[in-house]
Amino acid sequence: MTSWADVAAFLAANSTVFRIIGIVVGAALVRSLVVVTINRVITRVVSESSETTTRKTTTTQKARLSQRTQTLGSVLRSIANWAVGAIAAILILGELGFEMTAIIASLGILGAGIALGAQDIIRDIFNGIFMVFEDQLGVGDTVDLGDAKGTVEEVTIRVTKVRDSTGVLWFVRNGQIQRVANFSQKS
Repeated sequence: MTSWADVAAFLAANSTVFRIIGIVVGAALVRSLVVVTINRVITRVVSESSETTTRKTTTTQKARLSQRTQTLGSVLRSIANWAVGAIAAILILGELGFEMTAIIASLGILGAGIALGAQDIIRDIFNGIFMVFEDQLGVGDTVDLGDAKGTVEEVTIRVTKVRDSTGVLWFVRNGQIQRVANFSQKS
């Protein structure tokens, strides 16, 4: 027969394992809660915008608003996944006895190195976010991006896909877009 003392001794011997399991489960729950919240907000924004639009609002404008909202939701979900994962990893390393100040200092140096090495990617991401926020172009628009002229097929955070009149699909990095001539937004 197992006594409470045996159970307490087992839990004390394996407390690190249980705390790590608790961190993983807690991180999964927090991530799920954040993603569900983001999805609900995105769905609500898209449905409310379609209900409150006027008769002058075209289908292209509705599609653009929906795409912008979905793109921002995708960015928010990615940020949430990375943030929760990073915090959980740091907490787990702390439970395993690693020195937290050394880990955080190392992550800061690593982050600075990655930021210096990935400046183009970071520029692409920020330009993509601003292009979506500012509604510079959207799916279905006829645009001139310099070298690429045609119809926008997809706008992601890092790349804009434009199909030209000959059928060629151009992948234009958002950080390389210096100007946008949008023929679909003529007044």
